[in-house]
Amino acid sequence: MIARKATYLCGALVLAQAGGAVADTTLEERIVVLEKRMDGIKRGNTQIDFGGFIKADTMMSKYSDGDLDKGSTGRDFMVPSTIPVGGGGSSEELDFIAKQSRFWLKSETMTSAGTVRGHIEIDFQTTGQGDERISNSYSPRIRHAYLAWGDWLFGQTWSTFFNVSALPETLDFVGAAGTVFERQPQIRYTSGPVMLAFENPSTTLYGGDSNPSEYDDNNVPDIVARYNLTGGWGNVSLSAMGRQLKYEDDVGGTPYEEDKYGYGLSVAGRVMLGAMDDIRFQAHYGNALGRYTTLNAFRSGQIEADGSIELIDQWSGVLALRHHWSDRWRSNFAVSVSEANNPDTVAATTSKSIQSAHANLIWQVAEPLTLGGELIYGSREIENGDDGNLKRVQFTAKYAF
Repeated sequence: MIARKATYLCGALVLAQAGGAVADTTLEERIVVLEKRMDGIKRGNTQIDFGGFIKADTMMSKYSDGDLDKGSTGRDFMVPSTIPVGGGGSSEELDFIAKQSRFWLKSETMTSAGTVRGHIEIDFQTTGQGDERISNSYSPRIRHAYLAWGDWLFGQTWSTFFNVSALPETLDFVGAAGTVFERQPQIRYTSGPVMLAFENPSTTLYGGDSNPSEYDDNNVPDIVARYNLTGGWGNVSLSAMGRQLKYEDDVGGTPYEEDKYGYGLSVAGRVMLGAMDDIRFQAHYGNALGRYTTLNAFRSGQIEADGSIELIDQWSGVLALRHHWSDRWRSNFAVSVSEANNPDTVAATTSKSIQSAHANLIWQVAEPLTLGGELIYGSREIENGDDGNLKRVQFTAKYAF
C-alpha cells in the first residue's frame, strides 16, 4: 500500500498534465489510473504509451425549418452551416452514435540528438463511410499525426491559431459555434511564449464553378504567430494569421487565376475562478478567417463577375463558464455569436449570422467514467432574411482509458 501511495505522490503531476481531474477521484482510483499511465511499453530506448476513450451519444434534435438527410455531419454534432432555413415545417430526429470514440498512441525516444516524441490519434467521425442498415461500421480517420524534436513540431495537429484551452467543455463534439477549430499539417517553432508556424493552405470562396467553391491552388503557406501569457491565474493567447486566397477557374466562360492576401486576429484564454472553476473566452476578427472559425460556415471571399476576389470581414466570439457543484458534479454554460459582412453579390442563401448556446450537467462517476446531459441551441440566418434553429438534447456516456 505504501508503494502504491508513493506511485500516486510521484505521479500526481503526470496525471494533472494529462488532463486528469485529481480532485474528482478517490486515492485508490487515482493510483489505478496513474499505474496504467506510467507503465506504458518500453522497447529499446523508446517508451510507448496509449489510451483513448469510448463515447456513446444519444441525441434528440428538432429543426424549426426543415430536416437533415441521413449521413449529414450535422446529425452527429452541431455544424452551423447545416441548420435548415426556410423549410416547409419543423422536423424531429433521433440518433445514436459511437463515432466520437478515440484512440491515441504516443512515443518518446532518447537519441544522441535529443528526445524525439511522436503522437498519432484516430477517431471515426466525419468519414462519410458506413451506414445504419446493418452494422453501423465507420472507418477511422487521422486526427493528429506529428513528431516533436526540441523546439520543432512537424505534422498534423491543432492550428497554432487555436488556443485549445479556451474551448468550452461540451458533450457536443465541437461545442460553441463561433470557436476556432482547425487541425492541419504544419511546421511549428516554439521558443518560450512565442510560437511561429507555416501551415497547410486551402481556399474556400463563394462563386466559381460551384457555390461555394473549394480550391487547392495556393503556393504560399498560411503563416501564424502566437504569444502566450501564462500563470497560476490561467492563460491568454494573442494570435495573428496571414494567408493567401487563390483560385484557378473559369468564371462565366473566362479562365482566371487570381490571388489575394488576408488576415485574422484572435485573443483567447482561460481564467481560473478558484481551484476548479474557470471562464473561457475567444474573440476573432479578420477578412480571411473563413475555414478557421465557425466550422467554415462563412467563406473567406467572393469571386466577382470580373474574376477578382473580394475578401469578407468576419468576427466571432465565445464565452463560457465551467462550475463544479461538488467534487463529482460540474456544469458548463457557453454562448457564441458569429457574423460575416458579405458583399451584395453573394447568393441569397449565403449564411450571414450564427448563434449557439450550450448548458450541461456532468457526473464524474469515477476517474474513467463520465455520464452527462446537455441542452443545445443553434440558429442560422441567411442573406435573404430567412432563418432556422436547432434545439437538441444530448446524453453521453464516456469511458476513458
